Amino acid sequence: MRTSDLDLSAIIVCRDDEERVGHAVRRVAGHLGALGLRAEVLAVDEGSADNTLALLSLVDEPSLQVIAGVDDGEGFLRGAALARGRALLLLDARQAAPLAPLGYALDRLASGRDAVAVAERYLVLRRLRTLRALEALTHRRDAADLERRFLRRARGLGLSVEVLATRRRLTPWERLRESLLAPLASRA
Repeated sequence: MRTSDLDLSAIIVCRDDEERVGHAVRRVAGHLGALGLRAEVLAVDEGSADNTLALLSLVDEPSLQVIAGVDDGEGFLRGAALARGRALLLLDARQAAPLAPLGYALDRLASGRDAVAVAERYLVLRRLRTLRALEALTHRRDAADLERRFLRRARGLGLSVEVLATRRRLTPWERLRESLLAPLASRA
């Protein structure tokens, strides 16, 4: 396939994610298929010391390409360099992000945006227009840090970027804390 034959390249960066990487790849590939996109999934391993690579080799997904031997913090850059799609979806395997806004984000790219950030979840980018901004994505700490670094660099380069706000899901511990503190807050 030529580069222009693919609509999207999903880049999933992982490191010591044996418990979730297989599910993440299948979920992303399934969603891309449901959207009718011609896509590839690039799972980029940043030096896992667990069974992440072994599990990725067992995932039965024709669109999956596994990339190993990548330095810590360089996964998105390496994935973008090998990607063949016109657009990129950048995900961290540790981030269980809802993929429902992806179709809307791709529509925004089609209407002229260079990048769409689904707030603190993932980035959807025009590959060729945003390659220089991807240089800011090394050694990130989490999805929010990834987004902050990219947005700062993209705006400095004059790229058209949109941020979609999403409701943050509370972890079980945060829900428990809020349920215990709510009665105290109502007394005040």
